[in-house]
Amino acid sequence: MLLDSYGRSTYNLRVSVTSKCNLNCIFCHKEGNNVLEDKLTPKSIEEIVRIASSYGVKKVKVTGGEPLIREDIVEIVNRVSSIRGIQDLSMVTNAYLLENLAEPLKRAGLNRVNINLPSLNPKKYYELTKGELEPVIKGIKAAVKYGLTPVKINMVLLKGINDDELDDYIKFSSEINAQIQVIELEPLKIKSELYDKMHLEPSFIEEILEKRALKSWVRESMHRRKVYDLGNSIVEVVHPIDNTEFCSFCNRIRLTSDGAFKPCLMRDDNKIYINDAITKNDHSKILKAYLKSVMSREPYFKP
Repeated sequence: MLLDSYGRSTYNLRVSVTSKCNLNCIFCHKEGNNVLEDKLTPKSIEEIVRIASSYGVKKVKVTGGEPLIREDIVEIVNRVSSIRGIQDLSMVTNAYLLENLAEPLKRAGLNRVNINLPSLNPKKYYELTKGELEPVIKGIKAAVKYGLTPVKINMVLLKGINDDELDDYIKFSSEINAQIQVIELEPLKIKSELYDKMHLEPSFIEEILEKRALKSWVRESMHRRKVYDLGNSIVEVVHPIDNTEFCSFCNRIRLTSDGAFKPCLMRDDNKIYINDAITKNDHSKILKAYLKSVMSREPYFKP
């Protein structure tokens, strides 16, 4: 397994298979990228993951945009899941198209899903995403039914919008056997005035959960992700902003949909493009780019 120059291991690869999305969330950070041209084929994704796997990557998360809008998404999952060394294959999705895809994705080798759900209120959900809530709820239930577990529901915390919905999320997750991730809003690809209006530090959520939890712990792989066991539900709180400990234990590297390795979500100035190497199927150039990208990783929030 590779270590970067700060001694951090790199075993988690996030693969953005498209920059396009069927929703229009006002808080979307777009994986730290502007709208891109989608250049990754199922075969190229498989080859890149295979190379990364040979140097210690064991967890892959498929992201977007919205990955389910790709007509070949089941093929992509099948190719990646077949790679020796990949122990965990997950996906981030808005679940809008998941109801009919949950079963084929599970059969193709997808282990679990993270589902972005900014509100359980249909009106709020539409205002935030310009989409309907009902298909999403059906998609979440299908994910649970077909074993894409643990199903984690991502609640991006938004001041004055959904900060009063924690109990609704806990009730919903306990009813369908899902988990919750309360995630701090990140200042990426949204206007500063909108970020200032919506950003809310999640410590007050942790105080509430601490009083209710039967037990709590910090996730070993990503420090400052605290997990609370409420008995009927699991709630995880993620707050990376100005968080040196979170960055100190980061284990991720990213592959963008336009064919570049991206060492950090928060930076867009050190991407390493491999389009030419992908076109020519030049494994040595892809490997060199991957190694260079890993060694250029550094904590965004430094101690």
